Formats: sequence, C-alpha cells, structure tokens
Amino acid sequence: MATKTISTVVQELERLAPGGTAEDWDNVGLLVGDPAWKTAGAVVTIDLTAEAIQLAKKKKFKLIVTHHPCIFPKNRGLARVVGGEGRGLGMSSYVFEALREGVAVIACHTNFDQCALEVVESVSTGLGIAPQGRLMDHTQGSLLKLVVYVPEGHTDQVRKALCAAGAGQIGNYDFCTFAMPGEGTFRGNGHAQPYIGVPERLERVSEVRLETVLPRSLRRPVISALLASHPYEEVAYDLYAVEQAPLQKGLVRGLGYGFWGEFNSLRPFSEVVRSVKRLFNVNSYWLTEPAPARIRKIAYVAGKGSAFLDSAVDLGCDLFITGEAGYHPAVESARKGMAVLELGHRESERFFVPTMQSWLKNLDLQIVGLNRVTQKIR
Repeated sequence: MATKTISTVVQELERLAPGGTAEDWDNVGLLVGDPAWKTAGAVVTIDLTAEAIQLAKKKKFKLIVTHHPCIFPKNRGLARVVGGEGRGLGMSSYVFEALREGVAVIACHTNFDQCALEVVESVSTGLGIAPQGRLMDHTQGSLLKLVVYVPEGHTDQVRKALCAAGAGQIGNYDFCTFAMPGEGTFRGNGHAQPYIGVPERLERVSEVRLETVLPRSLRRPVISALLASHPYEEVAYDLYAVEQAPLQKGLVRGLGYGFWGEFNSLRPFSEVVRSVKRLFNVNSYWLTEPAPARIRKIAYVAGKGSAFLDSAVDLGCDLFITGEAGYHPAVESARKGMAVLELGHRESERFFVPTMQSWLKNLDLQIVGLNRVTQKIR
C-alpha cells in the first residue's frame, strides 16, 4: 500500500484551503504529530474523538483530519504539539491518546469554510436552489489590490498565474485585470543576474503595469504564483488595501462563507423544510417564529452563523439556515422579516467529511470518514 508523509498531506491541504484564509483566532494545520511520519490513509471526522483514534489504530493509519481544532483557541496556552513541542495547558486527553498511538492530527476549519466551494454546490443542489454569492461578516479591508510591472511579452503568463491562484474575481466575473504600458528602469550591481540587460548598466525596458484585486486571505498563494511566473530576478510589486466592500455576488474562493441564493419560483415553507431535513439527515430543528408561508431567497452558513445574520437580512433572505445562531440574534432577525432555522452545529457541517474525503483521495490514500451527529434526546 502506498504511503505519504504527513507534510505531503499538509501541503496538499494548504493548496486547497490555504492557512491564510483561516480567521486570526482559529488554529489550523498540523496540530499534533510529526510532519515526517508516513501514513497509508486517514480518518476524516468533525472532531477528534476516541472513536476516530481507535479507527485510525485499527486501520494502521497515522493521520486524522478534523474540522474543529483539537487544541483551541490557540491564544490560550498551547497551540500545537509538533516535533517534540508540548508546552502549555489546556490539551484534550485525546491529544495525548493520539500521540501515544503515533497518530497525527490536522485541523482544517475556517480555511475550509472559506475555500470549499464543493459544500456550496452540495447544499444548493440538494435544496434545488441557484447560489448567487457568499455571505460576509466583515467586509472592510477584505480585499487587496495588486500592482506589478511585467516586461512586454510576459503579461499573459503572469495574468494567468495570478488568476489561477485566486486573484481577479469580482462578483460573477473572473480574470478581472487592467494593463497599461510604460517604461521601467533599473540597474543591477555586480552580483545581479538580470533577465534583461547586463549588471552595472542602466536599463530602460518596455513594461506593462498589471493591476488586479484579490481576497486578503489569498495573499500568500497569489504572491507565490506571481514570483513563480514573473521572469525578473527581483519583482517589483505593490499591495494596497481596498476600502470598498467586496460584492456579495459570485462564489469567490477564500472570501466569505456559505452562500445565498434564490429558487426560480416561490416555494411553500413545508416543502423547503422537507428538503432541509432530508439533505442534512435530521429529524428536528429549531425555528424562530413566525415561519414564512412561502420562500424565495435562502442563506446558509455551516456551524455558528450569528455573524452573518445581518448580511442575510440585508440581502432580503426569507430563511437563514445554520447550525446555531443564538437566541437574541435569531429573534432580532425574525423581527426584521427573516426566519432562522438552526440544525445544530455539527449537523450543519455534515458536508465537511465527504468533501475532505474527495480532497484527500487525490493523494492516493485510503480515506475513511466518520460523520456522527449530536443525538437530540426527546
């Protein structure tokens, strides 16, 4: 059976859901174990549990990938136990158990939520709704503008690399850039190896000023793509904060959470609820009254959705589906005309496991998923 190092898995997940897209308070990446360990497979689960550890042991896997961090939040005591580190307090007993069994733990949390557009597709398709855009909880400062100077003849290759890394998307449009010709000058010292010209001589080069926008959270992969695609030894570029709020239209990777969308015609509330229960495999839910008789526009955010209620209200949504919202925020939203349906935190995140399974299968590993939900006692 083929094996992969833990660091290889980390690199693949960093490509699909960069750590920079996680919230500042979150704790993602390799939290437990050694990057050099090798594994033939992984257990994927919402939380680190005794069942997940025992399943990994049974399968002889050296890796568990969770949605919720097993050490959280990172600013209280210990943030991770990697390569012999282990200072601080607050570790779950399961962390020690995983270490005793030689099992590494990777968390993919808010970075997954902002990057996994497969979840949007699964939920919108299951509900029969056309997704229109993402929901934002804080919009100011979410965007950056990138300006880079490229020698003529290389503009297209740099543009393609930037946009493939997540830049250049505005609403329902991608590859949004602007280019303007001009003249660049430079002179390298005796240690320089210029792509154009020779050291210690002033060069004048026809260049193109290329501009685009990007989610702040994708800054690292976009700049990496820029440096890899640009021919110069030293790349001149600038990043500017964009005060304009990003559009809540278009499914932009790394910007926003969940989605909002519309049915092609008004649907009875009872019909929508049946679809929700079937899709999320639940028998019950919590709903702020009054329930709308008919529904046109829906918003959905997995997990704790209270920060996105105002966003959904502003969009004119009739129903907001989430894991939990809190009593007072939900009641306030209902007073503004939007009903709030709470599934339960873990229940709302049921698409993490199948999506992560599909991601990891690209590494030719054996993947086993655990998708247990909280039992509601009647």
